[in-house]
Amino acid sequence: MTVTLIAIVAIIIFGLITGTITTIMVFKLLRSNKEKYHLRKSILMDGIPAEAIIHDIVQTSSSMDGRPGVRLDLTVTQVDGRTFPTIVETYIPITHIPHFQKGNVINVRYITMGNERKVEVEDAYVPV
Repeated sequence: MTVTLIAIVAIIIFGLITGTITTIMVFKLLRSNKEKYHLRKSILMDGIPAEAIIHDIVQTSSSMDGRPGVRLDLTVTQVDGRTFPTIVETYIPITHIPHFQKGNVINVRYITMGNERKVEVEDAYVPV
């Protein structure tokens, strides 16, 4: 075998390996995002309704379908009066931005998974 042939075979093998790894990573990321949005929708449909006070709102560098991403620092008040703090990252429709200000009360839903509570904002944007 010549050096040129060996180099060509090595390049082809390297390309196949990196292409396969990239494809696997993309499919894992897509599946993870699908599971994440399914959980969000499940919380919004079946979660326990509650109210939350916004202590802080910070825009993240992300957006989805023209909706800005935000990080909300909340204190959630359960129906029985108990409270718990949480931070939620979500996307807000532009028309709802005035409602999401520091000190405002918003509607949320939550579920308990083990010792952790998962919270979603009712007026937030969740893709179909």
